[in-house]
Amino acid sequence: MPALTYLHRLDHPFGVHYACAASWGACYATRFDLAVVLVVLANFVAIISGKPLNAYAGARDDVHATDERRRAVQEIGARRVLALAAFEMIFALALAAAVSWKAAIGVGLVLALHLAYNLEPIRLERRGYAGPVALAIATGLLPSVTAYAAAGGRADPAVWLLFSGVAALATGQSLWWAVPGRGGDTRTGSRAVLHAFSETTQLTVGGLLLVGGGLWFRFGPLWAAVGVVACSAFLLARDLPTAGQRLRYGMSAAVASTIVLASIPLLAQAVSDNSAGR
Repeated sequence: MPALTYLHRLDHPFGVHYACAASWGACYATRFDLAVVLVVLANFVAIISGKPLNAYAGARDDVHATDERRRAVQEIGARRVLALAAFEMIFALALAAAVSWKAAIGVGLVLALHLAYNLEPIRLERRGYAGPVALAIATGLLPSVTAYAAAGGRADPAVWLLFSGVAALATGQSLWWAVPGRGGDTRTGSRAVLHAFSETTQLTVGGLLLVGGGLWFRFGPLWAAVGVVACSAFLLARDLPTAGQRLRYGMSAAVASTIVLASIPLLAQAVSDNSAGR
């Protein structure tokens, strides 16, 4: 079980993040019937199905790597890991197709991005900014849109602003954590790291503006302030010097903001219903 947990990156706090990302769209449409729950489940399986594939590709690159996921590949076996990823992808697509062809297209695009991110000859993971962008779209934007459409969400510019902002924030976070040696290099003025630092900051600020604008138009300034403050917490962890600290505090801050963003439409609806009932 620990091997499968590490293989799918379900160790704390990633599992909570994936669950929120899979259900964001349904939260903003405020609807959770059986069909929507099935699409949310398909989203979740599609999101995590890329993790064994990524571990498989990484283990093939360096069989002597010692991180938990590559050790999990060695424990389970590379062929079984690849078969598991394929089974999960097929299951996610079948689950979405059982609901509607639109849901199947959304989940299918997520899976296509996973394949492009991890496998040669495309292997977006190794192609600079294309990797973080693809990952943010596959684990944030597409699942949100898919669940929102399945829940009958109406075309709303505010929601598009919000989902785009979340994708921008996720891209900035992925880019920042992917930059090696940022602690010492930043202090010594490495141009590459400083350039990545600047672009990450710009993406984060742009994402905050989009999230704030979407929440303001949909729920008003108070909820917009709550969302922006929650999403800004990541900025406090960006200067931490070690990977362990960045993961512990930076990812925890990002997951906390994910929970807040998923909760806002439900809380706003509850407050609205309570006010109407008085």
